[in-house]
Amino acid sequence: MKNLNVKKILPHVIAMVVFLLVAVIFCKPALESGVVMQQSDYTQADAMKHQSVLYKEIHGTYPLWITSMFGGMPAYNIIYEGFWSPFYYVDKTFQFWLPKPLNFFFISCICFYILCMCLRIRPYVAILGSLAFAYSTFSPILAAAGHDTELLALAYAPALIGGIVLLFNRKYISGFVFTALFATMHLMQNHQQISYYTLIIIAIMTIFFAVKWIKEKDARHLIKAVSLALGAALIGAMINAILLLPVVDYAKYSKRGGVLIMDSKAKGVTTGEDKNKTSGLSRDYAFQWSYGKMESLSLLFPGITGYGSHFNQRDEESSIFPKLSETSNVNSYLQEKLNIPEDQAGNIATNLSGSIYWGDKPFTTGSNYLGASICFLFILGMFLLDNKQKWWIFTASIAGIILAMGKNMPLINNFLFDYLPIYNKFRTPEMALVIPQILFPVLAVLTTQKILDNDDTQVLKKLRLSVFTMAAIFVVAGLLYFSLDYSKENKERTTAVNTAFATPDSTLSSRMQQINQKFEPLVDNRVYENFLQQSKGDTKVARAVVTALRKDRQNFLGTDILHSLLFVVLTITLIGLFVYKKINALVVLVALPLLTLFDLIPFGMHYINEKSFDNAEKYHASEFPETEADKFILKDKDPNFRVFNVTGGDPFQEAKTSYYHNSIGGYHPAKLGIYDDLITYQMSGQPNFAVLNMLNTKYIIQPNQKGDNATAQINMAALGNCWFVKGVKFVNGPVEEMKALDNFNPKDTAVIDNSYKNLVSGFVAADSSSTIIQTAFENMAIKYESNSHAANLAVFSEIFYKDWNAYIDGKQTPVAKANYVLRALLIPAGKHSIEFKFEPKVYKTSYTISLLATWLLVALLIAYAVYVFKQNNKQTAA
Repeated sequence: MKNLNVKKILPHVIAMVVFLLVAVIFCKPALESGVVMQQSDYTQADAMKHQSVLYKEIHGTYPLWITSMFGGMPAYNIIYEGFWSPFYYVDKTFQFWLPKPLNFFFISCICFYILCMCLRIRPYVAILGSLAFAYSTFSPILAAAGHDTELLALAYAPALIGGIVLLFNRKYISGFVFTALFATMHLMQNHQQISYYTLIIIAIMTIFFAVKWIKEKDARHLIKAVSLALGAALIGAMINAILLLPVVDYAKYSKRGGVLIMDSKAKGVTTGEDKNKTSGLSRDYAFQWSYGKMESLSLLFPGITGYGSHFNQRDEESSIFPKLSETSNVNSYLQEKLNIPEDQAGNIATNLSGSIYWGDKPFTTGSNYLGASICFLFILGMFLLDNKQKWWIFTASIAGIILAMGKNMPLINNFLFDYLPIYNKFRTPEMALVIPQILFPVLAVLTTQKILDNDDTQVLKKLRLSVFTMAAIFVVAGLLYFSLDYSKENKERTTAVNTAFATPDSTLSSRMQQINQKFEPLVDNRVYENFLQQSKGDTKVARAVVTALRKDRQNFLGTDILHSLLFVVLTITLIGLFVYKKINALVVLVALPLLTLFDLIPFGMHYINEKSFDNAEKYHASEFPETEADKFILKDKDPNFRVFNVTGGDPFQEAKTSYYHNSIGGYHPAKLGIYDDLITYQMSGQPNFAVLNMLNTKYIIQPNQKGDNATAQINMAALGNCWFVKGVKFVNGPVEEMKALDNFNPKDTAVIDNSYKNLVSGFVAADSSSTIIQTAFENMAIKYESNSHAANLAVFSEIFYKDWNAYIDGKQTPVAKANYVLRALLIPAGKHSIEFKFEPKVYKTSYTISLLATWLLVALLIAYAVYVFKQNNKQTAA
């Protein structure tokens, strides 16, 4: 202990205390006893995982296959059993064992701080960047939504980049260990898209430094650094093989591996080797959440295209953002022009608050705001810093912004979607804004350190250039403020609607249905048509409400421009006072982080506040109430049937039904590709009841006639767990197979592709004497017994997947795919026992790889600790 350098350690301790203190203040309600955070998407995740949790209570491990969603699917992207790993405790230690969401913000600060140390940023300067990264509005938005793995993967990304920085700075041993450790921790969060964007940052950084080293004729260092980086990354990937390899294996068969297209010549379709299948996600689906070109200014002006809607409620008190206040234009119009009472007008205005957003995305929760102070420091850094770091940071940041634009930058992004490896497996392009979220604060801290170290004359000169640049940006913002129309309206639809309402006769309803099919309603259309109906066709009233709403959107933008201007001016003033020696460095080091917090925290608290938390039991009861329909279905002791819930919304975009039942619907962005095809062509809109019957849909949950409660109707036509068919219709390819389902009787006929013909040849049409029944059912094992006088073809209402093996009397038998998604077996004459077992080979292989690699890294970390200890002793002795 006598060799302990307190002065050296103290700044790091202070930094940790600051990070912890800010997280506690920001998330104080999370420390209350018995509370949980209300997270909308995490509620879906709870429903998705519930069956697996119950299974583990009985069997001791999570199942590898779940039956509660989409008829059945692998559990790799939901929750499943890994193995005991010491890095679980390393992960919790980095999170300081804090409750959610404090852990997210604390670990984000810690990992960014580690990156700053690798960049040789002084500790007190590093505090600024760490807070800016952790509290950029994207992080509170993710936490509020329940995107936990995304947040944790993002949190570890800076530390991983820091390991690469050490390697590039010739710290080969430390760099290798840090890269291996943080690659492990980052990949352990299991969010491949964030990992992909982190890799893009590292790739761009590597290219810039590689060019520099090649010019300096230092190829040896280039080869050594890159080789060590790849080796360390490989260790991290191997440790997480238990997570990665099953997902990679499954990806080929999931929606992200490609979806069926009935017309291979359709516009915008990119096909793979199979001309009737996309090579990944469809471009329209993948690019749905693309940032608009102008919307990218939200990095500096959060309300440039309005805000999405976020709502929380606790103990009958609610938190709504954004909210149209009593002084809003909408509220004033309702009260002053329509004479609507104050309370009623306030409720109407509050309901319209969700229509403030008018950007390019279908809808959103909030904007990606990085902070005005940070944006100014980024611009100043581009003038002030040398070329070593700034150009790769600038290039990667611009790349992230371009990627986030998706379909709104088609020339670049369509090319990348078609040719950049793996890119077409991901959706939500706006997620690429995590790249500037990481890198803007990096350049900001590099700039701050340069200001504190540099001569005043040079800083003053560059400061002036930065002020002029920022002034030009604010002039553009001002011009946009006055020139934008703040509309998101399908004007063709409005014209058609006005024409329809001009003659409001008995055909109005049918004419509106035709309009809905022809013209997409955008947010302004919905507001306009709502008030058009309420005012009995008064177009002036409806138009006036929309106009008032647009004025409120303008007011939000104006407020945000002034907000950002204030913080930019304060930042410039602070730097100017330091340059002119009116204040010292300590004031700058304290004031800049405070400015950043005062800038970002108020926006973050729109999404995380005391209303974001609730009593755990109360929250569970409110999110997963057991309805009368649920109670009725749960009385059925048959272990294997399915439910179709049509009580509200898209049944294929909700997971709550899966909490209690085996649903033919569900929610998952990587559902099985064949099942997604079935949804698209047979079950969306008006479902094909033959398909519902073959899926053993025994109950349909639907609204009752009064519309107040859901009721469960028994579907008497459901075909049960298995049946023998009388005939087979052979088809060529997936398009013919899908079309054959349009009009067929699954009870008598199986539709089978010719590629499986040899597996079912020799079958005889079943008669009434042939029987097959299910005798046991579990997630990963199902048993049946059959009795027939001839070789019959059995169809099972279970989803086909390659890792389900069939055994007849203990002997493995190949499984055919029938009716596009089901399993079929040719069963010999006589009495037989049949068993399906889910036996994914990739799981066993990946388990072994992960186990071996884990202990390799543990040994490496122990050796590194010994090495550091000896080096410190040598330095002390010297």
